[in-house]
Amino acid sequence: MARKRRRKYVIDEKRAAQFVKEGRGQGEGADYKPWLTTQDVPSQGRCHRLRGICTGRIHHLLSDLELDLFLLLDWQPSTVDLREQFPLDVKDTQDIAEGMKVRHPRMPGTPQPMVMTTDLVQDCRLGAKEVTRAFAVKSAEELAKPRVLQKLEIEWRYWQERGIPWSIVTRAELPRQLIGNIAWAHPFFSPAGIEDRVLALIPTFLNEVVTPRRLSLAAFCNEMDARHGLPPGSGLTLMRHLLSTRKVTCAMEHVTLNGNLPISELKVNDEYQKRRLV
Repeated sequence: MARKRRRKYVIDEKRAAQFVKEGRGQGEGADYKPWLTTQDVPSQGRCHRLRGICTGRIHHLLSDLELDLFLLLDWQPSTVDLREQFPLDVKDTQDIAEGMKVRHPRMPGTPQPMVMTTDLVQDCRLGAKEVTRAFAVKSAEELAKPRVLQKLEIEWRYWQERGIPWSIVTRAELPRQLIGNIAWAHPFFSPAGIEDRVLALIPTFLNEVVTPRRLSLAAFCNEMDARHGLPPGSGLTLMRHLLSTRKVTCAMEHVTLNGNLPISELKVNDEYQKRRLV
């Protein structure tokens, strides 16, 4: 869900203390609470709230670029946890800024140091290990500003001291085709809102997908709606659920997921197909 950001208000020392009491920036998985939410940010730009696949909780993304990176990371099967708007220890960032001889970010209109945040922190499995990676999301225009670069260097040094890889991600690093397709399927991961009688047709839909047919995805779904007496659009909703749960797959990097996609581009996930045939 995208929305215009609300009017800015200052997160002063008292408000920051309240954030700590609320458990902001603490917890893991479904229990994590971001330091900043979509209600805490300036009025310019767009922000997004959506339920994550790997955590099952609502995530708060403060820009379209953050959303794109989130979708990409959340889609990766290796991802164990994603934490957005992750707060950095203010004493440590102050020490880093002092060592760099640059001004630490302050709360507007006050001498109080601001809690810096990292846009996204990912825990993922690499082989037998679980590793943490941190990401800052910036536009090319922002990276041209000296003050932005100073703050990014503070952030980089913070994670370097902890032995955690940190990267800057711009739009140029994000695969547009893949992310667009993830965005099309992602909201339908949860079966909530899909009628039980529609979910009960999953085996039937999977059987039909593997049957050679010269139909578009929209035509296929319309046919299934009519055949099973479903409300219009039910079949397409179910197919988006099957794609988001990877029961049905396709070459996500190369095709465009929409109603015009030939169903010949789809296939039933090999592991699911083996279980279905047993």
